[in-house]
Amino acid sequence: MDQSRRFGTISLTQMENILSRSTVMQTNTTETESAKVEEYIGPVRGIISTHDHRGRPFDLTDLKKWILLNKNYFKAEKIDVRVVKEGLRLMPELLAHARIEKIPLSLRTDCEAGPDQLPTLAQGGLLDVFICPPVFSWEKAGPWICACEEAGLPIRVQLQPPFEQREDLEGLAGMLSPASSVNVALYDPFLPQPVYTVRPEEILRSMNGLVRALDSLNIEANLLHVPFCLAEEANRPHVVNEQQFFLDHQHYLRTAYTFAENLHHRGPKRLGKAVENLLARHTSLHNAIDNSLFPWLINHPLIYIRVWMLHKFTRHLFFLRSPKPLPENVSEFEAEVERMKRKKQKELGPACVACRFKRICGHATEEMKRCLPGIPVRAVAGEEIVSPRALAAQRKRYYDAPDQKRLEQPGRLQELAETARQIILHDPPTREISPDDYEIEKHYTHHMPGAVRWLSFVNAEHQSTVLARLEPPFTMGLTFGGGIASHIGFSFGRHARIICPMTGYSHRITLHVDKDGRYVLLRDGVLVRPTEFAGQRRLPPLLAGCLEPRISIHNIDGMILTQTLLLWEGERPVHHPLEEIKYSVIIVSTRYSRRLQATLMALAHQEDINPNCLEVVIGYVPGIDTTDDLIDSMRRAHPRLRIVRAPFSEDYVRAKGFMINESFHASSGKWIVLLDADIILPPDFFATLDKHTEGAYFVAPDGRRMLTPETTARILLGDIRPWENYEALALSEGEYRFREANRTPIGFCQCVRREVLEKNPYHELDHFESSDWFFGWETIKRFGKERRMEGMVVLHLDHGGSQWYGAAKHM
Repeated sequence: MDQSRRFGTISLTQMENILSRSTVMQTNTTETESAKVEEYIGPVRGIISTHDHRGRPFDLTDLKKWILLNKNYFKAEKIDVRVVKEGLRLMPELLAHARIEKIPLSLRTDCEAGPDQLPTLAQGGLLDVFICPPVFSWEKAGPWICACEEAGLPIRVQLQPPFEQREDLEGLAGMLSPASSVNVALYDPFLPQPVYTVRPEEILRSMNGLVRALDSLNIEANLLHVPFCLAEEANRPHVVNEQQFFLDHQHYLRTAYTFAENLHHRGPKRLGKAVENLLARHTSLHNAIDNSLFPWLINHPLIYIRVWMLHKFTRHLFFLRSPKPLPENVSEFEAEVERMKRKKQKELGPACVACRFKRICGHATEEMKRCLPGIPVRAVAGEEIVSPRALAAQRKRYYDAPDQKRLEQPGRLQELAETARQIILHDPPTREISPDDYEIEKHYTHHMPGAVRWLSFVNAEHQSTVLARLEPPFTMGLTFGGGIASHIGFSFGRHARIICPMTGYSHRITLHVDKDGRYVLLRDGVLVRPTEFAGQRRLPPLLAGCLEPRISIHNIDGMILTQTLLLWEGERPVHHPLEEIKYSVIIVSTRYSRRLQATLMALAHQEDINPNCLEVVIGYVPGIDTTDDLIDSMRRAHPRLRIVRAPFSEDYVRAKGFMINESFHASSGKWIVLLDADIILPPDFFATLDKHTEGAYFVAPDGRRMLTPETTARILLGDIRPWENYEALALSEGEYRFREANRTPIGFCQCVRREVLEKNPYHELDHFESSDWFFGWETIKRFGKERRMEGMVVLHLDHGGSQWYGAAKHM
């Protein structure tokens, strides 16, 4: 091949350096196998584009909102910015915006523009560069590869066939040797389909050959969108179909990717409205309307604005239609499962049905048929493979800095796992929960001798009823078998799923939680990383407080069995009998730990009431402030005050309504006192409340005294002990608010019977504006007018204004 054609504008010296490094890499391909990763992490990569498929630019403001959407709605932790044409000039401003939002950006370039700005972008915090041209040529890609090396930026590359260098695949692999990861893709929805000038068989040969050559250089190679049967046997660990694509850390979050793919074909006008629609979810009381608006907004790009406004008010009526009823007995379920299996087999065809990869393959998609016309799929004989990632451990993997940090298993997890193994091996269970003791929630339950048979034909999560009410420390183990599901494990409320992939037909799943709420999950005795689903709330940082575990099974393939749950419980404090608890105070505190201390101290100094009838449940986000340390100190200094932890991940830092509803499940009282983390109660509060509860459903104080900043400071510094000076503080300077908000009791202090929250939960918005008023108003409407504790005044610590949208600094 002509050197000038191959190397383009890159000097021969630069090219020789690249090829010499590839030779060194080739000699190191026997690197120790022990370095291969056996446990996997999912993707956290989002994606945005500067232009649509016609080359029309998206507005810069909309792009910034799109970054926020990826971070806050899709839960991305890094984002590819797909840049075409003059979009490269927007990168400095997008990087500056991303730095403020604390999310790294990568540049996904088609190489049409030169890399002149790359040093500036590298200084601006660019994570890496993804070279992704429609047709790979060294003339355009080479300058980018060399510029990335000079700037110290990691490189990812994606190529589509046909390759200009298909007769010298080893040489092409050598050119790509500076890359950390290379995708060899049959197609890409963000790129135009290339014009094929070679036969489909030649396309497959060159794709397989390039993957083989890259692997020999110890470069991560991904063979995208090619069925397993069309990959050479040695290349099958490199195959990435849809199932692998959205599970693999190297690729994208399904939600973010699908959204970007839709907008790629919809145009700039759709982007702004679609992004605003999604960002607005959970910020108003009309989510059902917005949820219905979004699919219409994406798929009807030519309708005028007045029509979509009308649609916003009417589309939701679709969801009022009655769903198809579930089968009511075993025979009906089995018949429906069999019908669904036959339908699936007909869709797959005889070759795929007989193939060992049928559960994990993308099969012959329409895109594959278009790219490889006339190439038939075939059955591969052998033992059926269940897990989509079963083969991935057999190849080189690359982890960038964010992924490497996620991959690391702290040493303390290994210690917890060993503790769990020793408990199971040497200690008898303290309890056994038999299959007769639990049901499948909202689903037909088939009890068998010694097992529960879970029958399902839908891709969804199924949960058991509550198995027990537990407090750490505890260990529990359960056997799943007799069928297949995608993920199995346990759930704790709506915000916590501790599950892992099912990789065989039978697994023993063990969850161990220590006294501090730290936990580990074991599959057949081996420590596994709990699955995090793309775009959903992350794993809970701790499992603490009163917990109600359920069995959680995802995407059952027809049938699966669960058996007796074995439970090992640690010792519980004997001085807090749960049956005596009458009042559960629920406090949500995020960045309010200093004021929370004053609130807790007031609760610890309640008078004329049995301490055993009172508990405090604290909903908080570990790590963002000192709440954990405060709880530890309060327990040591005031052991008679029962404090229950209800930890949440940082995703919920502004979701106060959600945190209240979930913290409620950790409470044990007959009455619930919803209290803000900056409210100080008088020492006779519960003694007075005790006189007002009979026959009441809703009780509230008369009002609150808004303390001045100076008084607040003296309380926080310990100069004033409110329980000793309460009457003077109640009459001190500062505004007195008597039965405010149109005389509807609001969230600073609301006391309700337990059944009120069971039937009338808080609105779950990503802020708190009006949520407490709506709760009070709806409670009065449903249960009758509130009862006031006349003359009862609570103290409100100053915090410099309303914090409906979450405190940005520590209070």
